[in-house]
Amino acid sequence: MKKPLRSISFGIIFFLINTVTHANVYSYISADGSPILTDKRIKKKGYKLIKVYKVKKKKKTIFSKTHSLQKMRYRKSTKSKGNGIVHSCADKQHLASKAREYQRTIQIYSRNYGVEEELIHAIVKQESCFNERAHSRAGAIGLMQLMPGTADMMKISNPWNPEQNIHGGVKYISEMLRMFGGKKRFAIAAYNAGPGKVRRYKGIPPYRETKNYVKKVMAEYYRLKKQGLPKSHYVSTSLN
Repeated sequence: MKKPLRSISFGIIFFLINTVTHANVYSYISADGSPILTDKRIKKKGYKLIKVYKVKKKKKTIFSKTHSLQKMRYRKSTKSKGNGIVHSCADKQHLASKAREYQRTIQIYSRNYGVEEELIHAIVKQESCFNERAHSRAGAIGLMQLMPGTADMMKISNPWNPEQNIHGGVKYISEMLRMFGGKKRFAIAAYNAGPGKVRRYKGIPPYRETKNYVKKVMAEYYRLKKQGLPKSHYVSTSLN
């Protein structure tokens, strides 16, 4: 890794560093908002140091850049952190129960950031099937599959905490909606492939995975708009 690794997007990319014997890894944000990982300090103007990762010997460490392509190898059946339990979206009863469990938290942050609850429910279903312990091979974490770098950007200290994870994911998608003028499909594509790709192609990038992702999230969003969200006595308008 002799040159800085530039991300092609703003939000959630990953980079896997294998068996680094020494030196730290530095995370920067460039003047145009692009994240950069490098093992060298950048002294040029316009580069802001975000975080220094301590790289241990003989250990594989996952570092994140932005939210792009993190779901490429992630599918609906996800392994839980630690115990290897698998939950699937095919278990509709379990899925509905988990959706009700997190409905109030989704409602609170959706209203706080001006995002439709149905959209967040649709994204969470596609990302993790409401499994708060989901952990993808790319390093994405929790209900909304936040990468560690994205969690840092959204000022989330513990992405394994379900409430914090939802907070970070809702905040991020709200930024994508603002960036793309409220166009849901563009924002959803950006959540999956990164906003840089959406800007580059002036729309949904021509990737099969991203196209399918947008299609599935939007289908679930429209289903929930028509049929309504799962009922839960925990739902409240309070933000406290």
